[in-house]
Amino acid sequence: MFEGINTSGSALNAAKQWMEVSSNNIANADSSGAPGETPFLRKRVVMSEISPFETALTGTKGVKVSEISSDTGSVKRVYDPTHPNANEAGYVNYANVDMTAEMTNLMVGQKMYAANTSALQANEKMMEKDLEIGKV
Repeated sequence: MFEGINTSGSALNAAKQWMEVSSNNIANADSSGAPGETPFLRKRVVMSEISPFETALTGTKGVKVSEISSDTGSVKRVYDPTHPNANEAGYVNYANVDMTAEMTNLMVGQKMYAANTSALQANEKMMEKDLEIGKV
């Protein structure tokens, strides 16, 4: 009876983390690294199904965030010799965050959250109908 609620709840948690990571990436999009240091690296969310073993332990089915990893793609190099973080050649290393991709990820997270909220509400209505059947 509560399996649907648990599944939607796990997806809501995963969507929340997805949006938090995307928001953090957007907030750090314009950050630069000091000479010789790596600037902010974009974070990625990896989701996976909750394993049968974890389901047996927790009673929860659904999805989880299995990993939040750094995207080791190339950083943006911009020639700006007046910047305080410019190296001796005048280049500044900026975060490897693509704003279009992050805004898309944010919208995907919002859609995931909305879809699972709808599923949770539908499950609630089904449970109410089950209680009505029991009254007769």
